[in-house]
Amino acid sequence: MSAKSAGPTFYTEHTLAAYLSVSDRTIRNWIRRGELPSYKLGASRRIDPADVEDFLARHRDAAA
Repeated sequence: MSAKSAGPTFYTEHTLAAYLSVSDRTIRNWIRRGELPSYKLGASRRIDPADVEDFLARHRDAAA
């Protein structure tokens, strides 16, 4: 038997909100406005960590 390869671990709206220290509503607003891509799976959404990194890079404060 071979071990199942670890695929990408996706965020839920809730886990991403906790990771970024923002509300679930903020995550939903970013998704609704098209700023943060997501995948709709049934009644829930999943967000690719690579998309989160791209989102954070686009919103990085250049003065910091």
